[in-house]
Amino acid sequence: FSLMNKEVAEYINSLLAERERLLEERKDDYLDYGGIPELSFTLKQETDWELGIIYQAQKSMDYIIEEEN
Repeated sequence: FSLMNKEVAEYINSLLAERERLLEERKDDYLDYGGIPELSFTLKQETDWELGIIYQAQKSMDYIIEEEN
């Protein structure tokens, strides 16, 4: 059972890392909406929020992986 937890946590971590990579690429996209400042601000705000959530989730997965070692 504990091996399964570790494997699931590692898999989730890999998904989170991929999403983080995509969001990091999107961080600069808000500049493309130069004509619509509200949209630029919202996109940046949502991206920063999601990156924060991903960071917290990765820490949780790291804790599970460490506990299983």
